[in-house]
Amino acid sequence: MLPKRIERPGRTIIIEGLIAAGKTSLAIELGRALGDETTLVLLEPADGEHKNPYLVDYYSDQERYALPMQIWLLYQRYNMHLHAQYHVQNHAGDAVLDRSYFGDVSFARVQRKLGFMDERDFGTYLGVYHAMTRHVLFPAVCIRLLVDPKTSLYRINRRMEDRAGRKCESVVDIGYLQALDEEITITTEFLRSQGTMILDIGWDTDRETEEQRQQAVDGIIQRILSHTPPSIAAAIHQRVIG
Repeated sequence: MLPKRIERPGRTIIIEGLIAAGKTSLAIELGRALGDETTLVLLEPADGEHKNPYLVDYYSDQERYALPMQIWLLYQRYNMHLHAQYHVQNHAGDAVLDRSYFGDVSFARVQRKLGFMDERDFGTYLGVYHAMTRHVLFPAVCIRLLVDPKTSLYRINRRMEDRAGRKCESVVDIGYLQALDEEITITTEFLRSQGTMILDIGWDTDRETEEQRQQAVDGIIQRILSHTPPSIAAAIHQRVIG
């Protein structure tokens, strides 16, 4: 059965940013603000039943597990995007994605840059990526959470204290986060050049009260709703990455 249709065009909205930037919390809050009944919120698999099965192994031996982990993440994010596209194209509402298929490339390039993935493995990754890309449309909106790598590292350490499943992230260092931040910028600038609306949002400061968080979310929602999403025909594309 097709989902219930709505009158206004839906939007695929992705959230990009460093590890522990606050993407998941914001995705959930945006979903509520846009409308629980019509907004599809897709969260990156991290904990629980659908957690990343390679994460612990990767952090213990990055060169051995860089490629299988990245391929696993790529197809998970690919499936999320197809789900989001179906929801939006059938006028069921908006879709909000915590991280994205597009952001996966940022991580793969960091793996290559830091030597965790050799040229052969990176070539394999790109081959799979290009085969999938022909089915993935550009998002209408990309929210880039601007967080200093030092702030990201602090939040990672704080998160490890609260969540046992995140202890493996203790090997993440400032150099990795700085390299990742540079690659995320490359990705978002590419999306901007292709017509995606990029919202650069400063997210270094913790918004600790409900009122502060609501004000921040309301401001983002106003900017999203002021933007007319491109037509589906305009979004169909062939895409190349370096």
